[in-house]
Amino acid sequence: MKLLPVLILFFSLNTSAQISKKLVAPVGYTKILEATGDLDQDGINEVVIAYNTNKKNDSIGFKRELCIYKIFGGSLKLWKQNSSVLWNSNDCGFCLDEGVNLSLNIKNNRIIIAQTFQHNSRHYSTNRNIFRYQNGDWYVIGSCYNDYDTCDFDFKYDINFSTKQVFVDYTFGDCDDNTPIPKDSQLKFKYPFKSIPKMDGFTAGKTEIKIPNSKKYFYY
Repeated sequence: MKLLPVLILFFSLNTSAQISKKLVAPVGYTKILEATGDLDQDGINEVVIAYNTNKKNDSIGFKRELCIYKIFGGSLKLWKQNSSVLWNSNDCGFCLDEGVNLSLNIKNNRIIIAQTFQHNSRHYSTNRNIFRYQNGDWYVIGSCYNDYDTCDFDFKYDINFSTKQVFVDYTFGDCDDNTPIPKDSQLKFKYPFKSIPKMDGFTAGKTEIKIPNSKKYFYY
């Protein structure tokens, strides 16, 4: 009997992979990344695709969309379409023609998206967000914002929206030998978020909140 779940998973993977090859992108859209995995715990894999759309945000960049496809009646059909979670193709700072450094994965029934902004040759910031389907809708259940310089500092802001737990880590480097290095520090606290953010309308890196009893802020 142990073989049955393995066979179901095998056929689910093959079915989704075979059907996704036949999937036609919306007119004028270009596929950037694709991930496959079970998102609603029904044992059948969904397909998630990040697209460059044909909608320009300026002279050189394009708006992006995330599309989630689910198998209905033996064929993949659009289940969810979102135009807020992915940055525009050129919203990456000093990245020249490379575009946003984007990753898209599915793990433990969750969509994981990471996007990086390059402030200068040393300074980067990466937003990693976790999305889950629950209670009939899509939510942002986790966020990790990593603001770092290759030798000066490395700050992490990790949020679990389900538990309202926030962890902040400040690590400092020694770029300049003549400058005293601040002491590393960590903060862990609960923040009274009013609700778990929904996927619709959420854009990574747009929110700044003051840390309670502190002059500092955390971000997501």
